[in-house]
Amino acid sequence: MRSVDDLRLRWLSMVAGVVARPGMYAATGSEIELMADGLLADLCFLDDRDADYEIAREELLSRYGTLGVPGPFKTMFGLERCQAEVTAVYAEVFSRLGYLPVENALDPGRWDQLTATLPALLGDRDMRRSEAERVLGRASIVIEHRILCYASSRPGDGWIFLDCQADDCRAYDLTTGSYQQIGDPEPIVRSARRSVGGFEDGLILTPYGKLLRWGPGWWIDDADPDWTPQAQAIAGQLRDADPFDQPAQTRPEAGES
Repeated sequence: MRSVDDLRLRWLSMVAGVVARPGMYAATGSEIELMADGLLADLCFLDDRDADYEIAREELLSRYGTLGVPGPFKTMFGLERCQAEVTAVYAEVFSRLGYLPVENALDPGRWDQLTATLPALLGDRDMRRSEAERVLGRASIVIEHRILCYASSRPGDGWIFLDCQADDCRAYDLTTGSYQQIGDPEPIVRSARRSVGGFEDGLILTPYGKLLRWGPGWWIDDADPDWTPQAQAIAGQLRDADPFDQPAQTRPEAGES
């Protein structure tokens, strides 16, 4: 019969495997959440840490809502296949409870500098993953080559997640006579998330992320005070424009259908 230590080692190995390649374990964000949550519950039960598990679950519910960890990613970006984003969230929980070792954690000084500069760095410019790594430094964990996780060595700081996204393109392959999916090896940074407060509280969207969330007209309602007077005037005119404006003779009167 296997011992408790054997069981723990098996589950810890599964945790490391899920973090390394979540796409091999699940096809959607909801599926990977079920698996990660099950592993967390089993490890906490084995170590008599049921209270720690309940606290972690309450924190996730408070931050991500009743639709679970995948919920915000589905509603904001239409992502069903958000396994990497969900795995990153659980990676922090596993690490905090001692079930996932993390290398290259940021010291408090570097962490404070990073959190202070992120809004200005990402709020009004786009960059690819490689540039983000050059600017921000090596991540503590990288999930599926597109989610950069930065962990702090100071307890209670949480993590920063840099989410990158690549749109798959189709190209006709002359050798096979069919269309092939081509992934972008250099995904674009979509957002930065900090695991504090609610989901929106720690969210910073890049211009690319704003486009994905709100569409091409996002800038009309999100005019930057640093824009030129001309750009601000154009945004103001578009905000004031009535999309249902019609000539007086064709506009229906109040109460008419």
